[in-house]
Amino acid sequence: MGLVEFQNAKTGKKKEKKTMGPYDSIRDYIADLEEEGRLTRISKMDQDAYEATAFLYELMDRMGSGAPCVLIEEIKVKGKWHNTPVIGNVFNGFDMLALCFGVEPAHRDNAETYSKLVQKICESLDTDLHLPSIEPLKVDGNNAPCKEIRKEGEEIDLFEFPWIQNNPGDGGQYISTGVFVLDDEELGPNAAIHRAQVKGPSKIGANFAPGSHSHQYMMRAKRRGEEKVHAALAMGIDPISWILSGSRLAGLGQDEFTIAGGFRGRPLELVKCESNDLFVPASTEIVLEGDIINAHEPEGPYGELHGYMGNETETFYMDVKVMTHREVPWIWNFWPGIEHNYLGVPWNALHYKHLKKVLPNLVKLYTPPEAPTVVIAGIDKSFPGQGTEAGLLLMGYRPVGFTKKVVVIVDKDVDPTNLSKVVHAMGTNWQPVPASLPIANTYHTPVDPSLREPFMSSKMVIDATRQLPGEGGPKAYPDTNRGILEREAPESFELVREKWDSFINKIPIL
Repeated sequence: MGLVEFQNAKTGKKKEKKTMGPYDSIRDYIADLEEEGRLTRISKMDQDAYEATAFLYELMDRMGSGAPCVLIEEIKVKGKWHNTPVIGNVFNGFDMLALCFGVEPAHRDNAETYSKLVQKICESLDTDLHLPSIEPLKVDGNNAPCKEIRKEGEEIDLFEFPWIQNNPGDGGQYISTGVFVLDDEELGPNAAIHRAQVKGPSKIGANFAPGSHSHQYMMRAKRRGEEKVHAALAMGIDPISWILSGSRLAGLGQDEFTIAGGFRGRPLELVKCESNDLFVPASTEIVLEGDIINAHEPEGPYGELHGYMGNETETFYMDVKVMTHREVPWIWNFWPGIEHNYLGVPWNALHYKHLKKVLPNLVKLYTPPEAPTVVIAGIDKSFPGQGTEAGLLLMGYRPVGFTKKVVVIVDKDVDPTNLSKVVHAMGTNWQPVPASLPIANTYHTPVDPSLREPFMSSKMVIDATRQLPGEGGPKAYPDTNRGILEREAPESFELVREKWDSFINKIPIL
C-alpha cells in the first residue's frame, strides 16, 4: 500500500484498528475505504463535458495503484444535474481487494498483499480444488434495501438516474457494472456481469458475448422455442458477489451466488423479484426486472477493456417491466481502459492451484491489472529448457491460452508482481534468440484490438529465466547489487524499516 493508505481521510490520524470484509453491501465497503483514506469525495462534476472521465485518466496517470475510489455527489448528465451519487475506481490496488476478502493488507508492500490475498483464496478451495459454496438465504423482501421504491409499467423512466456515457465515441449511456441474473430449468441460476446500453425509458441492451454462460442460456432457451427469457439486472451488489459474477471461475450451471457465500463464509441474502421467480441480493442498489428478447439489434460502439473503442455490434435487448431500488440509490460506473483489472486475482489463484498439479516447480502466477492479455509466471528452474516448457504448458492450458497473448517466465527470485524486476530480468537474462517461442495462430479472446480476424491471434512465450550453459547461457551470472547487500548487510534493511516513519511521514497527493 501507499504511505497514506491507513490514515483517516478526515483527521489524518492513523486508525488503531482496521475493519475489513467480507461486506454485505457495496456501501459498507465504500465506508471502510473512506476510513482508510482510500476514498475521495467530489461535490460536483459535469459529465456532459466528460469531466469525470478526464478526471479518472488524470487520477490514474498521477497515482496509479495508489489512486483512491471516487464518489461524485452531484453529476450533470444529458443537461440535468442529479443528486444521485456515482462511484468509480472501486477496486484499485490489491489492498482494496484484500479488504473485500477479509485479508489485512501488508502495509506498503504490494507484493506481500497480493500473496496474502492469493493464499486466502486458495485456502478456500477443498483438496480437489472445488470452489467453496454456501447456499444463499432467501429472505422476506418487504424490508430489503432494494425494495424501498417500486415502479412498474409507465412509471419506469431509466433516465431519472445518471447513467454514464464514458466517452464521446460510445454509442450512448451505459449500465456498466450490472449483474444479469437468468435461470435455466436444467442448469439453475446464473449471474454474470454484462454491459447494458440504456436504449429507452424501459429498454436496455444485454451484451452477452458468444460463448458466455448468459449467451448459452439464451441459446438453450431458443432451442426450446422460447422467444423471451425472464431476467433481472442487479446493480450495486456486494463486492464478493460482484467479483465472482465477473471472474468466470464458476462452471456452466454453477451458481455464482452460492460460491460467493462460500468465499464470504456466510450465506448471501436474496429476495424474490416482483414479476418473476428470480432472486437477487437484498442489498442491491437498483434492480430491473423484465424479459430479454431472443433476437438481436444494434448496440454500441463502446470503449473496451483494452483501452480501444470497440465496434458497433448486434446484441440482445431487455424490456423492463419492474424497477425497484433504494430511496437514494448509488450508481456504480466502470471506466474501461482507465480503471485497472484487479479482478484477475481470484482467476490467478484458482488457476495457479490447477497448474501446480502439472507444473510442480511453478512458484507464482500473475496477470498485471494494466495488461490483461499478459501473464507472468515464476518457476524454480533447475534444468535447461524448463522455462520454455513452462511457457508451453501455460499457453496450452485453456483458461490461460484463450485470454493471454504473452507468457513471460522468470526465475523464482524475480517477483512477477514487481514489473520493474520482470522488465529487468528481460533486459539482463533474456536472449530473444533462442529464448523466444512465437506461436503463429491460435484461439484468443475477440476483444483484443490487434486481431486481424475474430478469435485468432499469434502469441509468444518469453523465457526470461537465467539461461543455463546447456541453453547457451554463461557459465555463471554475477551477483546482483541488491543480492550482495541483502546477504552481506541484511541489518541495513531492518534499520531503515524501523526508522521509516521518521524518514517519511506522508507522501503528498499531487
